[in-house]
Amino acid sequence: MENLFLHYMNERKKRESETAKHELGPVITISREYGCYGGEIANLLTQRINEKIDVKRDQWVFISHQVLHDAAKALDVNPTEITHIFGAEQKSFFDDMFSIFSSDRYLSDAQIKRMLAQVVRSYSEQGRAIIVGRAGCVVAKHIEKSVHVRLIAPLDWRINQIKTRFNISTSAAAAKVKETDKRRENFMEFYRGNKPDSELFDLILNRSTLSSEEIVEQICLLCERRGMK
Repeated sequence: MENLFLHYMNERKKRESETAKHELGPVITISREYGCYGGEIANLLTQRINEKIDVKRDQWVFISHQVLHDAAKALDVNPTEITHIFGAEQKSFFDDMFSIFSSDRYLSDAQIKRMLAQVVRSYSEQGRAIIVGRAGCVVAKHIEKSVHVRLIAPLDWRINQIKTRFNISTSAAAAKVKETDKRRENFMEFYRGNKPDSELFDLILNRSTLSSEEIVEQICLLCERRGMK
């Protein structure tokens, strides 16, 4: 029995040592207020970083919608069955009860969110990923080589962005911004709790006063300072 125990402990130390040698990341996460268009920044940032990389296998990737599809695949459901986590209201008690009795397999919002976190964590730890939204700033916080960015802008500026993009009235755009901000905050509360932005982000950048190119430049500069390649 003693020999088995020593063997187990030696194997455990070996595994822990091998894990320690494997460096996690690097990863960049981008959180954004509605109307700040983090996808646009992520696309430009991905292009800018990859322009400086010669080896194709070291190319960075922009991750967003893949998280939803990967989580749905892991849960063995259609992506449409879990999209409410990002865009719609959380399930009520009666919605949950209806789902339990009307479906062969019931998934709670908490189960879906935990799976989303596992997918985001996987992309983050593999490295060379730029993740927009999906609570990446919380899920990937343990990775040393990481940069976490928050894009913000004044409410009026964001309303005008949404008004122009969807060709809707100012009042309709204002309602859309308010509702989406609320839904995103509800989604984030599951992961962040009451942690303030000062504990989550390395850079908080104003979309209304900085151009897309200037924002990308600031992110690249910090990544270079941290030795992220």
